[in-house]
Amino acid sequence: MSTPIRLLGILCGVCVSQAMGADETADVSARYRALRCPPPVAASTWAIRDRDGANRQVEPYLSSLAQGESGIGTMASPLFVLDVDEIRFTICGHDGPSGGQNENFIALVDARKGEALRKTVAPGNDALQERAWDVRDLRGKQVRIEVSDGDRGGAFAWLGVGQIDAGAALRVDFRQGLPEGWQQSERVVEVRREYVPGTIPFERHVTHQGVIPDKGEVALPCGFRARRLYFLGCTVPAGVPLGTYGAIELHYQTGVVDIVPLVCGFTLEGRGKLLSPSPAMHLAASRDPFEYVLAIAPADEVIEMIRLVANPGRNPIPRISAITCETTADSEHLAPLPREEADTDVSAWLDAHAVSRAAPDRLAIEQQLRQSHRLSVPDEGTPIRFAVHQIDAAFRSEGVAVADFNGDGQLDIAAGHVVYTGPDWKIQPLLGEAQAFPWKGYSDAFLCFDDDIDRDGAQDLIVVGFPGQQTYWLANPGPRGGTWQKHLAIEQTGNESPAYEDVDGDGQRELVFLHGSRCALARPGQDVTAPWQITDIAGPQDPGEGHGLGVGDVNGDGKLDVLGPAGWWEQPSTAGTLPWPFHAAPFYGGAQLCVWDFDEDGDREVLGSSPHAYGIGWTKNTADGWKTTMIDQEDSQTHAIHLADINRDGLMDFVTGKRFWAHNGHDPGSFEPAVLCWYELQRAEGQLRWIKHRIHHDSGVGLHFRIVDLNGDGLLDIVTSNKKGVYCFEQLVR
Repeated sequence: MSTPIRLLGILCGVCVSQAMGADETADVSARYRALRCPPPVAASTWAIRDRDGANRQVEPYLSSLAQGESGIGTMASPLFVLDVDEIRFTICGHDGPSGGQNENFIALVDARKGEALRKTVAPGNDALQERAWDVRDLRGKQVRIEVSDGDRGGAFAWLGVGQIDAGAALRVDFRQGLPEGWQQSERVVEVRREYVPGTIPFERHVTHQGVIPDKGEVALPCGFRARRLYFLGCTVPAGVPLGTYGAIELHYQTGVVDIVPLVCGFTLEGRGKLLSPSPAMHLAASRDPFEYVLAIAPADEVIEMIRLVANPGRNPIPRISAITCETTADSEHLAPLPREEADTDVSAWLDAHAVSRAAPDRLAIEQQLRQSHRLSVPDEGTPIRFAVHQIDAAFRSEGVAVADFNGDGQLDIAAGHVVYTGPDWKIQPLLGEAQAFPWKGYSDAFLCFDDDIDRDGAQDLIVVGFPGQQTYWLANPGPRGGTWQKHLAIEQTGNESPAYEDVDGDGQRELVFLHGSRCALARPGQDVTAPWQITDIAGPQDPGEGHGLGVGDVNGDGKLDVLGPAGWWEQPSTAGTLPWPFHAAPFYGGAQLCVWDFDEDGDREVLGSSPHAYGIGWTKNTADGWKTTMIDQEDSQTHAIHLADINRDGLMDFVTGKRFWAHNGHDPGSFEPAVLCWYELQRAEGQLRWIKHRIHHDSGVGLHFRIVDLNGDGLLDIVTSNKKGVYCFEQLVR
């Protein structure tokens, strides 16, 4: 176990078998192949970046980290004539591990002779430092400024510049981007690979810290089956337990995607730390003391692609430096590896700790991590419990409707183009074959509502499609059965959170949506098979809400108003008055906007969630205007949000959760657990608070769900449909 890491030499793209030499090519592993990962590309090492050497977020600056710390090259300013006594600038970076290399510096260069007139090396600090040159003796000279990175090392080998002030002739703030006229020398690309021995052998690039680039994602073509996949590295700077920093996606030829989240303390560890003390840790030590091995058990299907991705918009980029596949397949994307030094104990541990789509249980992992790291546990102080029933694992719709569709007295569930008949939830396609959609994409059913549109006594289904596309309704054929007839309702339906409510109180519900850029209502006319009648309630100068809608009595006059994130439309006292008066207000949220008098002071408040970010908040109308108070900022993509008195205490609670992969893995927090939660409203001494209760950790919500007594026991249940499938959460009798 003490065999040192062995360099394969300077390969410049040559595969590992060539580096081993003729006498070693026969001594290759029968089980393992290296997945070819892209080496550093021949591109500039200089760029405007907003990350420092530790991958922390900073203000944009000119940096030589664009191709990693091993990148080298020189960036030069346009020529100018000195007309000041002092040049001031800010500089950061390192000149080797201990300094003194004199390879990373900023210099003032004589334009004619090319010699350095002034020079300052990297300060040995990741933060920008102020420096200055006295240049009064150089007035009138034609010069240029050069920033140079000449250190090929993989650590403490980078340079950065923030601002340069050389008077009117040259004044630069790199936060504004790279100015015109700056030029850089051609970068020399050196690609070196090394062999990391062990029970699982690896081949990695010496000249590249990790496979995941600065942009945060990389797709690696495959085209083969594998028994196991092994990932080397699995670290992140300054990781915190339970922090999710990215994911490994396995894309199969069938269109299915397996996602393994990179969670610190589970499948990821902080650089330079010891492995987590938690038994939940699924990493094994490697021969490199700063890198670990993660084993993944893929499905027995052809892997089309492995995608490595950092958590969008949040946290540093995880380091994965090499991938080994346990496979006998021949592929242009695989390279042979030397014979492994088998250790049966290590092999057995990796097999027992391989992560798959079915195991381990994420909730159990979270609980173990919290206990091991002495972290607080989400509040469980409630007797309310739910039984979880996965009705369908397929992605059918982002919305769901609940009604007695087949007329047998039992409630059924509709999701997209299928109905699940209660109480055994047998699937019934409505338009021929039941259609399922891939995770990496969208369904054509975003919201579903039930109503008897044709007034024949059978509940029909309204399906709101992708934003900007059609809304249609499916006519229930009734007891005779057969295919449901599809009718166009609205040609283009805007917004992601349309509501279906009896807004005007006449006993007929309307669809509240965005008609072009105006908030509008739509309802069937006399001919229910014809497109619906649309009424714009917004004036031509009112905001065109693109994300988020709500219906509620904002001013307490007994009439339902319509809300968007920028304000609300007041329903006039006289029916038919158009447009409705608009009142500007900065409501928090971008999905459903829920209206209620939560603090019982006689005024209505507005509750909202964050569909593509973090946060849940409520907005109150105070003497100083509308003010928002945050309730929770732990979970991202909290899309659909609905009110209900879950615990029957007379106070209005709410339910929400993550809309899993709302933008196909490109939203902040995309790879964090797809939670479903209810928030219990409590009041004491005039103050209110919401207590968060976790219902489930791997399902979440879509764009619309239902809270309804599904089985007639007097308790409220929850029904959801999204990319995780169709679920019923049955509240248990206490």
